Amino acid sequence: MNWRRLSVMRPRAWLAARRSWRHRLYLVLAGAVSALSMAPLHFWPALMAGLCLLLWSFDGARRTNRPLRSALMRGFLFGFGFFLAGTFWIAFAFFTRGPGYGALVPIALPGFAALLAIFWGLAGVLYVSIAQRSEWRVLVFAAVITLSEGLRGHLFGGLPWNLPAYTWSAGGLVSQSAAWAGVYGLTFLTVYMLAAPAVAFGSRFRVTRFMPLMAAGAMALVLVCFGALRLSAMPDALQPDVRIRLVEAGLSQAEKWGPEGGEIARDRYLELTGEPGLDAVSHVVWPEGALPIFMLEDGDTLGRIGEALDGGQILIAGVNRRARLESGAAYYNSLAVMRFASGSPRVEGLYDKVRLTPFGEMVPMSWFLSLIGFDEFTRYQFTPGPAASVLELTGAPPMMPLICYEAIFPGFVRDMPDRPAWLLNVSNDAWFGATAGPQQHFNQARYRSIETGLPMVRSASRGVSGVVDAAGRARVEVAPDVTGVTDVSLPVAVQAPPYMIWGDWPAWLASLITIAAVLFQRHIGRRRA
Repeated sequence: MNWRRLSVMRPRAWLAARRSWRHRLYLVLAGAVSALSMAPLHFWPALMAGLCLLLWSFDGARRTNRPLRSALMRGFLFGFGFFLAGTFWIAFAFFTRGPGYGALVPIALPGFAALLAIFWGLAGVLYVSIAQRSEWRVLVFAAVITLSEGLRGHLFGGLPWNLPAYTWSAGGLVSQSAAWAGVYGLTFLTVYMLAAPAVAFGSRFRVTRFMPLMAAGAMALVLVCFGALRLSAMPDALQPDVRIRLVEAGLSQAEKWGPEGGEIARDRYLELTGEPGLDAVSHVVWPEGALPIFMLEDGDTLGRIGEALDGGQILIAGVNRRARLESGAAYYNSLAVMRFASGSPRVEGLYDKVRLTPFGEMVPMSWFLSLIGFDEFTRYQFTPGPAASVLELTGAPPMMPLICYEAIFPGFVRDMPDRPAWLLNVSNDAWFGATAGPQQHFNQARYRSIETGLPMVRSASRGVSGVVDAAGRARVEVAPDVTGVTDVSLPVAVQAPPYMIWGDWPAWLASLITIAAVLFQRHIGRRRA
């Protein structure tokens, strides 16, 4: 084999020219391999290779008879492979839910990946429409990917899962730039830096081809230095007189929702809560939906909790809540803050989850699932709460609750009128088994601490629990397979980072200015012609 076939130029030219089914298959595989860049591996070279291949493929779409349709398909296929491999763990939720739901996996999993992949296809259309043949087209590539990811994170309720920015482990050097630019700004920088090698090579050697790559190297150095400076200035102080007990019962969904699951879960949580050292604890945290009952209506359960917390500890628990209405009942996924004065329960704070999980707590197009015979899947749906809120706690600073995947939305905390002192994320990751899902969830939640400058306490049933400081570093990390209690202290918050002031506007402006500059340059070129 000619050695030149192994050079960078050969696969670049080959990808640009191919239009067969093999090319489509390679795009899907490239997207799937790129998913190795997400938690828990964070193998960013996989995303670099995938983005370079995608850019070359978009360039090749120009040579087809229908360049826009070709770009749409190429971006879609890459995105399909990326999201299929990166979110495969969703299938476990169907098997965990019970017999019969596994039949939905061959439809739901590819369908879910396809819905997310559409946005990458739209990015391809926009790229081919406006990008010029200059080596600086990599900036356009970064801009269109960022805008498409922004649309994916906001339209139809939004699902900003596995953004390119998340290839960097939260708490690391590069991740600290999210304090200024947020994850969408970091997505723009990440795509540019990792895709820059794709434009550095051509049929003829030119120094100018390497300018975007050199700029990417300089950019990476700046991000690393900024991250090091921010981490070196991060305080180690802790909130005085706040000691939090995280309780992990280690129950599977089958155990919790099986026969006598309510009693089993209640007894397990009470037993663990009362383990030695409780006298030194000020607050006890139970994860999302800890008990498979309507706990606030169960006098016997509340009485037993009051007996266990006779030292005045505050219980912060994820609960299923029911509100009786004239038309029936409304169900809420809630967080309750309870104090047991003299054994009598008193709810001091209550938060109802605002952003409901699609197909978990609410079912889009539920009428269609009912039509094809999956009535059980749509029977119980939750009602969203009115708005995010900050809860005042006895014996602790004000706290903002984030239930489950609310922690993956960058602007959710920023929209609060009053800044809390810390974040509490409760979740039930037991749906997804021993997969990458809980690790991805934990990494993305930690970015909220970087963006806000607020520490986070996290309690996740069969997920990753622990304490995160204001830089996104895990001060305490409890693995998903650990059962027991972990007593932790609460780090202090730091001054609100710039992201809390200007939000995601740097990402949108950088992307729009890039596109506007290209369009203006094209307009000038046409006038001169």
